[in-house]
This record gives sequence, C-alpha cells and structure tokens, in this order.
Amino acid sequence: MDEAMAILLLEGRLEGLAVEAHARALLDIPRVVALEASRVRGPRFLRDGAAMRQATRVWLPGELRVLVLYHPAQYPLARALMTVHPSAELWYAAPEPERVDAHPEAEELRSHDRAARDRAVGVLAVTGSEVDDGPLQARLAELEVISSRAFVPQARLRGGWAVRKGLMRGG
Repeated sequence: MDEAMAILLLEGRLEGLAVEAHARALLDIPRVVALEASRVRGPRFLRDGAAMRQATRVWLPGELRVLVLYHPAQYPLARALMTVHPSAELWYAAPEPERVDAHPEAEELRSHDRAARDRAVGVLAVTGSEVDDGPLQARLAELEVISSRAFVPQARLRGGWAVRKGLMRGG
C-alpha cells in the first residue's frame, strides 16, 4: 500500500510568504511536501500546458491524497495534478481579496480563485498570516497523511519490509 501524501502549492519561495508559519507547520508532517511556484511565468497561452507537463513529472513516494492551494496563480498546476491524481482532494487557503486585486493579472487570478473555490473540498479562512485549518487537519488524519506509523518511502513490499538501494541489509 502506498503512503498517503499531501502537496502544498506555494505562490513563491516559502521564506517570506504571508502564511509561512502555517506552511512550515504542515511541512513538519513527514508525508507533506511543497512545490514552490516558478519565478518565471510564461505567456498565458502556454501556462496550462506547462502545468500539465510539471504535474506529470512530479514523483511522490506515495499516493497524492491532498493538495493545499495557497494562491490562485497556482490553480492551473492544482488542476493538472488532480487530472494526473484523480483521487486527490483540493483544499484552498484563499488569500485575502485585496492581495488578489493588487496583482497585475488580477482578472485572471479572480477567475482562478472562483474555479478553486468551486472545486475545493474545503476553503480555509486566511486572516493576515493566520490560517484556520481545523477541518484540514482532521481530514489529513482521516486520510492517514497524519499518521503514527513511521514514514519509510518506497520501503514496504508485499507484507514485509525492505529498504531500497542497500541502505540497510538484512537476512
């Protein structure tokens, strides 16, 4: 059985994000990883294709169960990841509207914001740097992303344990 995994889709580098503390708290969970947005945004007509290419290249040592979207600019990637991993749920930590309205591509972001809200299983309230994530934490536990079992990626094989690439040898 593959380990349940979650991906955080960040709007940029983790350092300096308004919700950095929240993202870091989730990243303390061994089955959670983050994808930072590219610093270079291509032309609008190429973005969906680039997102799909990136989604097919993401390798996880488990099954993607939850996507946490922090900014509507990352919605095309979230949509592509949900196409590649149809069992994944989208959770949206929607930024405050004035952050979206101040962006140079505000109209496109408002469109992505509406689409993310429509598709999300849950929309988390964000106030400044605080995120009310009680429902998300409960769901992560239900899906066993938060688990008391040790996380050993790609180690479980047919009822027994084996460690790949000779990290541990045993008889």
